Amino acid sequence: KRKSRKIFLFRWISQKFSTMSVITVGIDIGTESTKVNLGPSRSCEIVRTASGGHTTPTAVSFSGSLRQMGETASLKGKNAVIHLNRLLRGFINDDGSDSFEPFYMFERDGNNSSVTVEYNGSSQAFESAALVAMLLGRIKQNVHSTIDRISERTHEDFTLHYGLSISSGAEEEAKQDLLDAAFAAGLPNARLVESSECYGAAYARKFPEHMDGRVVLIVDMGHSATTISVLQMGLEEESGETDDGKSDQSRTYKVLSSATNGSLGAGSIDVRLWNHFQSETPALKEITRNSRKGQRLLDGTKKLKELLSQLPEGSVMVENVGANDTDLNLNGNRSLLDNACKPERDSLVELIQSAIAQADMGEGVSISSIEALGGGCRIPWVKDAIIEASGLEDGKLSHSLDDTSVALGAALIREYIVTETSEENPATSTERGEKLLQDEKVMAVRDEEIGAIADLRNKIEAHILEMRSAKHSKHGKLLPETIDSYLDQLDDWLFSEESDNATKDQMIEKYEKTIQDSKERCKEYYEALENEERAKEREMEEEAKKAQLERAGEEEDEDDHDNRRLPKKRRMEIVMKNKAEANELFSDGNFKFAAARYTKALSHCAKFVDLSPEDSEEVSGVKLSLNLNLALAYMKLEKPEQALRVCNDAINIDENSAKALYRRASVYYELKKWDDAKKDAKKASELAPSDKAIKKLGDRVDIMLKRQKAKEKKMAQKMFG
Repeated sequence: KRKSRKIFLFRWISQKFSTMSVITVGIDIGTESTKVNLGPSRSCEIVRTASGGHTTPTAVSFSGSLRQMGETASLKGKNAVIHLNRLLRGFINDDGSDSFEPFYMFERDGNNSSVTVEYNGSSQAFESAALVAMLLGRIKQNVHSTIDRISERTHEDFTLHYGLSISSGAEEEAKQDLLDAAFAAGLPNARLVESSECYGAAYARKFPEHMDGRVVLIVDMGHSATTISVLQMGLEEESGETDDGKSDQSRTYKVLSSATNGSLGAGSIDVRLWNHFQSETPALKEITRNSRKGQRLLDGTKKLKELLSQLPEGSVMVENVGANDTDLNLNGNRSLLDNACKPERDSLVELIQSAIAQADMGEGVSISSIEALGGGCRIPWVKDAIIEASGLEDGKLSHSLDDTSVALGAALIREYIVTETSEENPATSTERGEKLLQDEKVMAVRDEEIGAIADLRNKIEAHILEMRSAKHSKHGKLLPETIDSYLDQLDDWLFSEESDNATKDQMIEKYEKTIQDSKERCKEYYEALENEERAKEREMEEEAKKAQLERAGEEEDEDDHDNRRLPKKRRMEIVMKNKAEANELFSDGNFKFAAARYTKALSHCAKFVDLSPEDSEEVSGVKLSLNLNLALAYMKLEKPEQALRVCNDAINIDENSAKALYRRASVYYELKKWDDAKKDAKKASELAPSDKAIKKLGDRVDIMLKRQKAKEKKMAQKMFG
């Protein structure tokens, strides 16, 4: 327990942030789940997982040579590592006890500094920081995907600054572990932010009308830890002025005190109920905590707790937990919940009173309201304990802050630091961090290869299914009679030992050969598909031409007469409106109509008149952006030839545009014109040497060139003996 007296100033000027090339990211690593928020420059968007979830499980699991992090991780078994934040050195510093540790099924070493799992064919020990780095690596991927989804530009175009929340009660070892993990995961500009500061930032953003000097008590009971913070909102800083000269009410807050109990949470209530039923039920006497039955019983007590938080009594059936794997009912009521958890209630009251006693509120100042968040604060006796310890009325307790508030606050504080203090990169590498980074790179390469092999195997399987379905399609009669036996052979190969042991290069070769064989065997069928595709292409081009001439019903009269000599400002409004509509269509996956809108915007770009040199430069920049977007739309439509034409137009506008060269190199790559792709990728890399996407493309091109030369050499050897 300790005090923090930092004061942070926030000037919430959305116009200032919206055009910045900096994005801040707040991360709250909880025991069961991790929450991630982007900063104000991206409207404080919640970062979603690949499956669309708003939180990421704080877990990593291992299966053979495969690592599964976050949402893909298993949560049960000896190779499933959960509660990653609690494994950090010095994270728990109350009395050294940990009621959750006996339930862990994974193996920890004697001093709990590492975890041993079966991975890549052997038992391997991983430091807690290495496991957290794995999770943060997945978080980083989710952050990049979210930015790409909500922004017109990709994540490579922004500088990212990460803020990782940590309890004020954590020891220096835990803080260093977390920084080393962030470094190993490749999180740029990472900085730790105390959770008590995060509450203040989130509260200030949500309640600007409360910045009047009032004192607020924050109670956050998560799964395994509880943090109490006393904040005074709106102090000491005077109003400033915004960039346009208008007054701006500054928002400040002060952390008067903060106290944390790292062993008190909603999960400790589950454990308390587990102990009760295990000791009072004869059929459960022999159950151990880290057995499968023990885990099922713990899941049952969690469900009963949640049920009793809403109803005066309840019953939960737990399957296969009794003798001979019989099912048992756990019956309970509010009295049981209250009596069993009396030690937790006493600890919570003591923690709150201690934090209040440490807060120097000044003469005549008292706590005016309570904000309760975290799953534990939904339990009735927890609410009663908060009211009792604070001395306030029930009506003063609010649940306005949600479970993402800590991550949001970390992102807000990080943005303030970046924009107001011009800080240097605070993430410094240590020898341990460097080792973790190198280890993570090796495992990431293995993950990528395993993923690529699985993806190629799925593509072959999808091709088999597609060809089987093709028999019932419009051109199915053109398929040869031997198609079924051919597909059966491919199916057999997928389940063969050769397939199981295939390397990435072997799988690539197999996939390419499969596609080539199919095209040769089913030549007439593919020719019919190609003719049909050409017809669709001509139709799309006609629609694009019509789009250039059609009048959009929602546009103003000036657009109805778009051949007039419109003022530059009005013409630019029409261009940008079409571009915005195209971007929206593109984001929704309507690539065909997005391409038509981009084309229409380009047609308006040709109608500017009497431009000054500065205006001409601005229009050229817009045309460059439109061409690049149109090229990407054509790529999504699998029209590389059209994309190449548009890329050439973009490069004619600016031959030194790294993005245009990168886009054309990508098109050349799809067209398998490796030498041309190499030339553009090389020039783009010289123009933007730090661009990771360009480097990755260059590496891929080099691999294909190397493979092509190997094939040519092999063919030459066959020809000339």
